[in-house]
Amino acid sequence: MIRRRVYLSGALLLAALAAILIYEFAVQPGAEKRKNQAELGYPDFKPDLVKRIEISRAGRKDILVRSTTNWLVESEGNSQADPEGVQKILEETQKLSCNQEVSVSESEHARFDLTKDQALEVKMIGEKEPLADFYVGKRGTTYTSSYYRKSDQNRVCLTYQNLISAFDRTNDSWKDKAIFSFNAEECKALQVQDGATTYRLEKDLKNSKWELVIGNGRKPAAAWAVDGICQTLSKLKTQAFPSAPFPETGLVQPLKSISIDLVGDKNYTLLIGSKLKDKSDYYVQRRDKNVLYSLTEWQINSLFKNQNELLEKGMEPGPAENPPPPAP
Repeated sequence: MIRRRVYLSGALLLAALAAILIYEFAVQPGAEKRKNQAELGYPDFKPDLVKRIEISRAGRKDILVRSTTNWLVESEGNSQADPEGVQKILEETQKLSCNQEVSVSESEHARFDLTKDQALEVKMIGEKEPLADFYVGKRGTTYTSSYYRKSDQNRVCLTYQNLISAFDRTNDSWKDKAIFSFNAEECKALQVQDGATTYRLEKDLKNSKWELVIGNGRKPAAAWAVDGICQTLSKLKTQAFPSAPFPETGLVQPLKSISIDLVGDKNYTLLIGSKLKDKSDYYVQRRDKNVLYSLTEWQINSLFKNQNELLEKGMEPGPAENPPPPAP
């Protein structure tokens, strides 16, 4: 009798273990796969098929269009679009998921800022038809979460994605904010005008050494300081795209300018104008582009150094001229 009970208990234990193994290795993976597929908002979405993006709210519509080489902001005169920003929203749409269903009632839309009047609408359009169309509401329970719903559904979802930071540029622009974009290591010379002061910095490419050139004189320059200027210029971005009559920008006769010579005979020039009204930012412009940018005072100061900061440690500041011959 006792032996039968032992056998029975053992058989039940083996059956339970078998059931657990079947669930863990067969049933659960399939269920999880189906669950993950169901969570994706647009499981068939392919970023490469998107030709046009429309982002609108409260009468404003930003339109981005794909050209043969890049993205353009159609709503702002076909200016070049921010490539990183466009890539970000395409990726966010591809992985858009419903991590938690919070409502299926239309009456709840206002609670999550998801009515048509409140929400930010995003349309990803292919050759003809929308590939994705959804509304972005308010931020979720954490900074990195958001509420959204598909345009043709009442279902409100909480997603663990920061959709607001990615898509909402209501107070900003989708235009590319990069003023310059080049390899800083290719910087071989800088020509600087700072008010009445002008000087040139030239690099010995073979030995990676910089010299400060004023008139006919040369002095060794601190490589870390000059390389820092080149690094800043190579990734220089505007704070905004100000609007002002050109004569009021101070760029007709700029007091400051800096020209960059790159390996391969490429050359760029940055012109610095006057301060924006009631701000510490400055109007700036590339000589080869009819686009008005702004830079902060801190950015300007990082580009224009005095001779003490540029000279190699131990060198005396002052005019870098050839010394006079010794007195007889």
